Amino acid sequence: MNLAQNVGQIWRFLNDLNIETYVVTPLSDNSKLLVGQINGDYSYVPDPTDSPYPHRKSVQWFSEPITRSMLSVPAQNTLRSSLTIFQISQVEEILKLFKVALPERSKRILMTEEEIKQAILEQILELRFDELEILVKELLAAIGFEDAEHKGRPGDEGIDVTGKLAVYEFAAIDIMVQVKRYKSGRVEHRAIKAFRSSVPERAQAAFVTTSDYTAKAREEAQKEGFKKIGLINGGQLVDILVEHYDSLSEELRRKLNLRKTLFPR
Repeated sequence: MNLAQNVGQIWRFLNDLNIETYVVTPLSDNSKLLVGQINGDYSYVPDPTDSPYPHRKSVQWFSEPITRSMLSVPAQNTLRSSLTIFQISQVEEILKLFKVALPERSKRILMTEEEIKQAILEQILELRFDELEILVKELLAAIGFEDAEHKGRPGDEGIDVTGKLAVYEFAAIDIMVQVKRYKSGRVEHRAIKAFRSSVPERAQAAFVTTSDYTAKAREEAQKEGFKKIGLINGGQLVDILVEHYDSLSEELRRKLNLRKTLFPR
């Protein structure tokens, strides 16, 4: 980090992080995030024994952390910033997980985005099971996975789509994906556990659904000592679709019958 960035980070710590400002920070397990609200002014603790940081602002943390996989794709991308202190544009989305009341203007904009996402999701749900799997295959190809292939058929052992991500000559990553088209209900932990058993040790795994996952399913996907399973829910699937819509085949775009437009943020 250069000098200007260092100065900027110090300035933001002193001036942007005010009382009642909401903050997000990763835990040592980088897949989980703590969310809280600043409740005290700046203080300096010389020779602290509890941490190596003497410059402080106290925070009242929410009781439970959240997992990154619960957030939309844009929110996950924002939180990958290399900076320590930066503004999160998806703050309303994060606070909603804790049922925090939002200002009327923010709430109106958020509901507009939700309604648009829901409308797109309803179009996705009009696809047949095999067409949804083909959609995921085409999205994998658009992201950069070579040899993306639709495998879904009787006897596929839960593996509906496969692909390979080659990073020059450094590495090649095989991924295997299970796709579930749910109009209601959530994916249970048993489905995650069963899918894991069908994925070879050398491959990465991801589960895609048009609905969402139970808390136990998310815990199962990140279970220590077992292969991690990436989880994509309906909202995240819409995010990826919107970003790569132009890369889809003409046939799929015709079936989805969507049109890009603009709306105020």
